[in-house]
Amino acid sequence: MWTEEQWDVIAPKHASSVVVAGPGSGKTTVMTEHMAQRIAGGWTPAHRILAMTFTRQAAEHMRQKLRGHERLRTVDVESCTMGTFHAVFFRALLEADVDVYPVLSQREQYAVMREAMVEVLGERRAVSMHEVQSCLTAYSRAVGAQTLEGLDRRMKKILRAYDQKKRAMNRWDHDDILMASLRLFHSPAASKGRLFQMEYVLVDEFQDTNELQWVLFSSLLERNGALGFVVGDDDQSIYAFRGASPVFLQRAAKSLPHAQQYLLTFNFRSDRLILRRAASLIRHVRERVDKPLRGVRDADGICRAYQVRDRAEQWRLAAYLLQHAASRNFSSAVLGRTRNQLAAAWAALRRLLGTDGENVVGRPEFRTFHDSKGKEWDSVILLDMAVSCVANLNSDEERRLLYVAMTRARHELYALVPRVMDGIPKCVHPFLLEAGIGVEQLHGGDEERDLGSKLGEKSLDFSGCN
Repeated sequence: MWTEEQWDVIAPKHASSVVVAGPGSGKTTVMTEHMAQRIAGGWTPAHRILAMTFTRQAAEHMRQKLRGHERLRTVDVESCTMGTFHAVFFRALLEADVDVYPVLSQREQYAVMREAMVEVLGERRAVSMHEVQSCLTAYSRAVGAQTLEGLDRRMKKILRAYDQKKRAMNRWDHDDILMASLRLFHSPAASKGRLFQMEYVLVDEFQDTNELQWVLFSSLLERNGALGFVVGDDDQSIYAFRGASPVFLQRAAKSLPHAQQYLLTFNFRSDRLILRRAASLIRHVRERVDKPLRGVRDADGICRAYQVRDRAEQWRLAAYLLQHAASRNFSSAVLGRTRNQLAAAWAALRRLLGTDGENVVGRPEFRTFHDSKGKEWDSVILLDMAVSCVANLNSDEERRLLYVAMTRARHELYALVPRVMDGIPKCVHPFLLEAGIGVEQLHGGDEERDLGSKLGEKSLDFSGCN
């Protein structure tokens, strides 16, 4: 059932473990099995184990898998502490009798930040939702990095005003939970809580850790004399706008007590050509843990890019590809870099597919590249894979983001490249070229042939790959 490299990770040991795992390698499943083996083998009492994730769904999924494990009793599973960083540390604050404050809802957080911006920029200044989101992102990044360095003077004033308004209301946001938790380490009240009795601490998706979370995690291990287990993929670190950085996973093997590093390199999700192109792209990232991306599937799969006249023809092609996937009962997804791209695609595809499209459009998922992380589909369509012809795009964060989007596909990956967007000529996204994906030209309307005639089964040749 388990590969040799998976079992090396699963087997309990008297050391901390740093697991760098490629996409589709079953890293969360391996981490859960490791917990089960550690509890069942008597290595660590269940009530001394803490597992932290970045979403409530991930924590609940982990607990459900443990509940179904044949070697574990219900009391063992329920004795483990599992939850998000924020939930775990908020509970620790409550147990230590620290003064805590109601956490702002997302709507309240937006309202407070808008007030701060108006105060700094002037009452007559119109503040858009996008600007509010940008300031909240800057605040979260600054808290995560524990510094305001790199921000301009106006942004610093806005963030300080936001912080002051929260304090005046006796309210917190999620970042305040972690800041208060950091102070808890130096409080005599800390000994009251279960958090400081943990002997084994696990963290999933460790590449999403920011500076503050790293300090909390490493301080907890040091204070408790505990061992740690972290798993993640630095190549899938895509939340820099929240302060997350792959460096914490990359340096963990040297920083955690008695740590050993392991690699999970076998991909159980994607067909060969998809993996080959994804591996070609990610090799261009400058700082990363070097690891192979090895597939276990025999099929080659499809990995192609099509350049079309404009976005209208892009959506016509996407409609065809969705119908083609639905005809074979394939799950499918339309991925875009931004929500605006997805909204435009959704509206266009509804118009194109009409009444018959209700069933087709109802099946695919429409998600941003960021939101696709942790998910997978048989067929994936990447929208608007075109950039300004004078752009000099050389961002490792963006490379990792495209890598995440590409590796969501099991059998088919299509990148759609409009030659014109909003009336402006565009060129093929350079990262498609770095990935080695061949781009086929589709000239809708040329020589009295429309795009539809070029989208037949024969002309696209779905039986193979470029």
